[in-house]
Amino acid sequence: MDPVYTFVGGGDPATTVHVARLLAYGSIGVAAAILLGYLVTYVRDVLAEGFDYEWGYLAVGIGAAVVYGVSGIAAELTDLPWLDAFTEGAVLFFILFVALGIRAMYLAERTADGASRLLPTWVDFLVVGVFVVAWWAGFLLDGEWTRPVVAVGWVGASVWAMLYAVQTVRRYEGTTLSALTRHLLPSIVCVVAIVMTDLLSSVAPLDAGTVDALWLVGTVLVAAFLFDTAVTIRQQEGEVERMYDRTTWRQQSVE
Repeated sequence: MDPVYTFVGGGDPATTVHVARLLAYGSIGVAAAILLGYLVTYVRDVLAEGFDYEWGYLAVGIGAAVVYGVSGIAAELTDLPWLDAFTEGAVLFFILFVALGIRAMYLAERTADGASRLLPTWVDFLVVGVFVVAWWAGFLLDGEWTRPVVAVGWVGASVWAMLYAVQTVRRYEGTTLSALTRHLLPSIVCVVAIVMTDLLSSVAPLDAGTVDALWLVGTVLVAAFLFDTAVTIRQQEGEVERMYDRTTWRQQSVE
């Protein structure tokens, strides 16, 4: 027997879920756009000099989250199948570039004094190139191949991001790098939970309503944590401003 849903006002369940998905996509798009704006505007003030390499990866990853929100809304409104592929790809590149950014921050201590990296920069570019070529090849040659590429990328990038996020927090405890990573980590965990649920639903008979509910809750949580990260960056920048603003210093000598 099909489950019976009761909605306030007798609304259509399909319409309610549709509106909820639009709001979820919109929330993550807006939160990611705010975080991206704060990264571009303030991160140079709160990170040590020479960390452009690290925050650049984060900016691309957060930009992918913006694409995810926009393409998700477009897919819900138009039902075009290729927009679904772009939405899934945006999640992949969000996790990938955030993972690369966190990994670069973890290795920043080794390179801040001019020492060589454990792996040369071109290795990161090679990883990105392989992901981009694999995804576009699957999309252009046969849309069915984008799903396996995204699935493999989701798993690999998720493990990579989680591993380096925990290590970065431990290594830079009490610094801006640790604060930034600590606030990004919950959003990564939520994204991992969403994509793993999506993968399980494709190979196991999970209830569609349960999958939709987990996706909605997870997406809203991702948006909340992205916004929280943006607020953290702004607060860190405000603290730097107060540190270097002589009008806020106390007990300063008056000549």
